[in-house]
Amino acid sequence: MTVHWGDVNARARGLGSHLLPSETLASVTRLHTWEDMTRALTSAGILPDEATVGSPVEVELALRRWAAGEIRVVRRWLGSRAAVLSVALDAEDRRSLRALVRGAAAGVPAAVRLTGLLPTTALPERLLQELAARDRIPDQAALLVAAGHPVGPALLVAAAATKPDLFAVELAISRVFAESAARGARRDGRALRTHVEAVIDAINCRSALLLAHGASAKSPVEAFIPGGRRLTLERFTAAAGAPDPFTGARILAAIDERSAEAWRDAADVAALEAALEGAEDRRLEHLARMDPLGPAPTLLYLRRLGGQLVALGEAVWSLDLGVAPPRSSRMAIGGVA
Repeated sequence: MTVHWGDVNARARGLGSHLLPSETLASVTRLHTWEDMTRALTSAGILPDEATVGSPVEVELALRRWAAGEIRVVRRWLGSRAAVLSVALDAEDRRSLRALVRGAAAGVPAAVRLTGLLPTTALPERLLQELAARDRIPDQAALLVAAGHPVGPALLVAAAATKPDLFAVELAISRVFAESAARGARRDGRALRTHVEAVIDAINCRSALLLAHGASAKSPVEAFIPGGRRLTLERFTAAAGAPDPFTGARILAAIDERSAEAWRDAADVAALEAALEGAEDRRLEHLARMDPLGPAPTLLYLRRLGGQLVALGEAVWSLDLGVAPPRSSRMAIGGVA
């Protein structure tokens, strides 16, 4: 089945031009007053003209509403090609749920857990807020079950232990995402299937690195998610059983030669995760150049939108706390290749 994306990609490129270029985004994250930040974001069209200087909670809510509005525009354009949006938003839901369960496990304040989360049809703003207010992962899982979210039952099982294994919890979230994305991609052509396979490879790469770091007692066979393209169970097992995550990274680098140097130079597990995020950015950028009529330009825009939301959310809370913003692994740039 041939699916045409030229019209949607053209519009996604137009929306991408509204994202902040990397230099502007970096300057916004360095602003020192609420007045300067809200003025900059209003000037960029991200905050509404009537926005006033308020609390970080109010500004972050406005950012989430802006991103959700952009998604609604894309949804109207896609029509019968909505599977690509479902795959992209499932990935955002996976990121949101991982952030929420991590926040609950670490005792992060509820408002901060919402930083950079993108409201979607499956995880609307109200549900995100209610999940952030739950301080126990089993309670979050129960709420997802009550809301009819597909991750709910699997998360409830994974979180049943007295002290839930965070690796197992995140693995349950990722497994449901992978299964849903694979089903959706089968309906919308080879290019989207290839994208989903690459995303599953990236999920498995992260799991292998965490297992090599001793993050869980799960066996590689239990942790491996089938459906990827390049990362076999054999290579996954070798990386997961490596004496340290950096040896594991060297084993895994063979599946993504363009990222091999970044992986080797990563100084810690967080840096390795950032390298994985960077690899996904570069993969989509390369695919958008090589196949400009496929879904990659639209997927790249949606990924950059999510990344910009993360970076701006982190900047809001850093300004409120008076600390330097972290260097986000998803510091997005404007435009679409």
